[in-house]
Amino acid sequence: MNRFDECVNVVVGFEGGYVNNKDDKGGETNYGITAATLESAKTKGWVSDNVSIKNLKLSHAKVIYKNGYWNAVKADDLPYPLDLIMFDMAVNHGVNTAIKLLQKSLNSILGFDLVIDGIIGSKTITAINKLTNTGHLRCLCAYVLLNRTELYTSIIQSNKTQERFFKGWITNRVVKLKQEAGL
Repeated sequence: MNRFDECVNVVVGFEGGYVNNKDDKGGETNYGITAATLESAKTKGWVSDNVSIKNLKLSHAKVIYKNGYWNAVKADDLPYPLDLIMFDMAVNHGVNTAIKLLQKSLNSILGFDLVIDGIIGSKTITAINKLTNTGHLRCLCAYVLLNRTELYTSIIQSNKTQERFFKGWITNRVVKLKQEAGL
């Protein structure tokens, strides 16, 4: 099994199958794929037009995950377990937000001066490599998860209707992801 497939298995375990919770801002989802993301994937030719959110198969979700999230955060270029953490955050928060959390964490740890732009470019990769080469990757991963917890808190502070999801976000996303990552 390749690294992408290993990480997909973890993320699918968090996301589950079809859900249509009226209080969830993501709306109707399947395998964590929103209806809007599915429509975008159809437009890009990643899945056929006859796929609906309700009949979305894991094979469809994997194509969307690979093209829309894994590749977008350059997970193949990231060290283990940062690849899993970034992939999961991209699926859950969007690619741009996931990368910004990473960049914020890199800036905080060793005083990097990255522009927090949501793009993994050469400077972000260089900063990650520097931390990895100095043995601080584990610290970076923990810091990213801490920043993620703060993001969940800010979501609730700005919209109290999302508070009902907090325990699940922390228990089922942050804590389990920390365990899956071996941190």
